[in-house]
Amino acid sequence: MDKRLREIMRICDQRGHTRLRKSFQVTLRKRVPGILDVLLEGNTLELSQGGAFIKTEGWHFFEPNEVTELTLFLPPDFTSKDTPIGLHGSAIVKRVDPLREGIAVEFTKELWQFRPIAVC
Repeated sequence: MDKRLREIMRICDQRGHTRLRKSFQVTLRKRVPGILDVLLEGNTLELSQGGAFIKTEGWHFFEPNEVTELTLFLPPDFTSKDTPIGLHGSAIVKRVDPLREGIAVEFTKELWQFRPIAVC
């Protein structure tokens, strides 16, 4: 087997979940010592049950291995509900990507285990 193909297969095997390339609105909570928590907004570029890549203007505030809380907003056209649904949970920042202006996060629980919240 071609070495390059083996490497691609290895990378694919490392992913536990299929990724969805879709933009969903996200809010991220950044804890700043001595200051109240800061809420930052962003959008997913990729999403799976195990994590997401989130494009945000506040990408430079985060560091790898930092824990953050986030809320993912699913629109009615995606859920077949009358109003948006918020899913709240926590994640670990795995990578800060200046070129894509965002962060890669791994959820501490799978997305389906996130707590649904009312969105007004």
